[in-house]
Amino acid sequence: MEMVQTTSLAFTGIVIILLSMAITVQASDTKPMSSGITLEACKNVSSDFFKVRSTYDFCVSTLQSDKRSINVKDCRILALVAVDTMKPQATAVMAKVENLIHGATKRKITTRALGFCRVDYGGMVSTPEICHDIIQNFEVRKGNEGPTPYDLPDCIAKTTKAINDCSNKTEFTSVSEGLTKEYEELSMMISLSSSLPHLYITSP
Repeated sequence: MEMVQTTSLAFTGIVIILLSMAITVQASDTKPMSSGITLEACKNVSSDFFKVRSTYDFCVSTLQSDKRSINVKDCRILALVAVDTMKPQATAVMAKVENLIHGATKRKITTRALGFCRVDYGGMVSTPEICHDIIQNFEVRKGNEGPTPYDLPDCIAKTTKAINDCSNKTEFTSVSEGLTKEYEELSMMISLSSSLPHLYITSP
């Protein structure tokens, strides 16, 4: 009788442990809920896709990946989230360009084009850090010192030239298709990162 009770208790304990593990896993997989400001911001910036080139779902998914978007009070934080997300994306593309260069050593035209891409993306990796500082420390300037409000989106917009230059240089090479997906994703990321600071400086 005691053996049956012991076995029963042990089985119950195992069930409780398994349920606890399942709840923990489920909780860790749950994304943070976006705030109303985040959803409203994404609605605004994606209202004209041909101008902004960033969809509502892409905007929400990008911002939702960072916990700062949960209790956000204004679009400055959202702009910082977008800019901070852009750097690892650009770094990943930079790594892919490096791999493509190593695989194209016998094709001089391709290697030369990818060399320019390496320079372009190299600059793009460092630019978000500068833009982050401008957005983070932005204050309405007094007199002629300090950045103007429109320096915020303009800083990020500079990265557009980098990916466009790379795309143009590799257009007629064998690696053009290999960078198409990355080009499109970064274009949307840049567009979003430029739109949010603009939304911040124009919000009442």
